[in-house]
Amino acid sequence: MRQPISADSSCEHRSTVKVSAIMGMRYNDQQKELIAAARLGDAAALRALVDVSFDVDCELKYGSSALMIAASRGHEECVRILASAGAKANRRNRFGATALMEAAEKGHFLVVRALVELGAEINLPHNNGTTVLMAATLRRDVKMIRLLLELGASPDVENFDGWSARKWAAAEANRALMDVFGLLKDEEAKAPAEIIEVPAPKPSPSVTNDAFWTAFMRAASVGDAPSLRRLADDGVEINGQSPNGTTALIAAAKNGKKESVLELIELGADLNIFDAEGLTAIAWAAKNGQTMIVQALKERGAGEPNANVEDASLKADDTPDAPSA
Repeated sequence: MRQPISADSSCEHRSTVKVSAIMGMRYNDQQKELIAAARLGDAAALRALVDVSFDVDCELKYGSSALMIAASRGHEECVRILASAGAKANRRNRFGATALMEAAEKGHFLVVRALVELGAEINLPHNNGTTVLMAATLRRDVKMIRLLLELGASPDVENFDGWSARKWAAAEANRALMDVFGLLKDEEAKAPAEIIEVPAPKPSPSVTNDAFWTAFMRAASVGDAPSLRRLADDGVEINGQSPNGTTALIAAAKNGKKESVLELIELGADLNIFDAEGLTAIAWAAKNGQTMIVQALKERGAGEPNANVEDASLKADDTPDAPSA
């Protein structure tokens, strides 16, 4: 009997999915195949699967659908296949993120354009009120901002605290950001603060923490321990999560930044939070070969890596029940 596709299957094996074999699978196995094909970018397998799969919007434990996974991995063709098969472009995972938000955060420009063409609402806010354009602005991602504006993103939609992407650009007083939002009055302007009246007060750490990739998380991912301490003193949420569930500790562990990991532990970071892929900080450290970080986390009470890793594909108890006849 043919086994479901796994992440370490060969390309040849992945591209030979037969409709007859799919029809003979259990419902749960069909959904595992769909998720795996989306993750791996296996368009040939995905085409065969969407023809017979009961639910193209099946999801992982934390609500990420096959479309979200394909979008976050930059698989444009798979995104188009899934959307054409009826996958909901504006569906949110349990962290409040959509496929468009995932693609934009990862810098997948072609996928972002494709999703908007396929019906993704470009001004749809995250559960915290932040739009994809606001998030790109907070990341200072000028190229993504230009694309989103071109595709119709509004710079003046406000979040729950009354901040818009344009206001954030002005508050940042960054010439590149101000230029892309049309805030510079002329090329000779020297002082950004004199060019536009900036709303006061500037965003607090808690407001920034509501963005997709906070300053705190960025500091963790690059090993900037002093900034972690400063932001923690300012009141930032230490265990805040991005739309894909990443915490500052996960970011530090994933990127091998031991100093950040130790600083975050000292600041009280939760060692066992799962991200959207079902992985904790220690699981990511183990996956990426960061043995010193694995040991440091173990010594301070983190669970075993294997115990923390959720099945990368759907488990039977996480899979939606097959539709009744």
